[in-house]
Amino acid sequence: MILVFNASPLIVLAKAGLLDRLIVLGNPARVPQAVVDEILRVDDENDPARRWLERDPVLIEVVPTPPMSPFLAAWDLGAGESAVISLAAEQSGSVVVLDDLAARRCAEAHGIPFTGTLGLVLVAKRWGLIDSAGEALELIVSAGLHISPRVLADIRAKAGE
Repeated sequence: MILVFNASPLIVLAKAGLLDRLIVLGNPARVPQAVVDEILRVDDENDPARRWLERDPVLIEVVPTPPMSPFLAAWDLGAGESAVISLAAEQSGSVVVLDDLAARRCAEAHGIPFTGTLGLVLVAKRWGLIDSAGEALELIVSAGLHISPRVLADIRAKAGE
């Protein structure tokens, strides 16, 4: 499975301290240059996602931003979301990692499999990369991702916790 990451999951996972453990779910994980540029534009030099990217991690492959199809352009998504979907459309076996609802709908319309930050938590729990989905969810919420109590309960139940 090749995971193609958008900025928001990278940012929240970095802030939660979970990125190194969850990025390995995609082998290799790919990040379009447009997403890297979006993260590096942050003025805060101590931003966890920026620091993670600047470490030149071996866990990802930064790839050039592919051209956007007219069909994708009509969705009027952000540069990062468009780049992620374009890249996945070019690479068979890719799964896009997006939290934005409009981008997920666009990926679905393109026939591209997708997951989000919470989906990665479930997979990481199944693969034994994390001991507790509940603890990971608490870190993610503390990092700033709003998750409704109903969704938190649903994810915990799916993780068997």
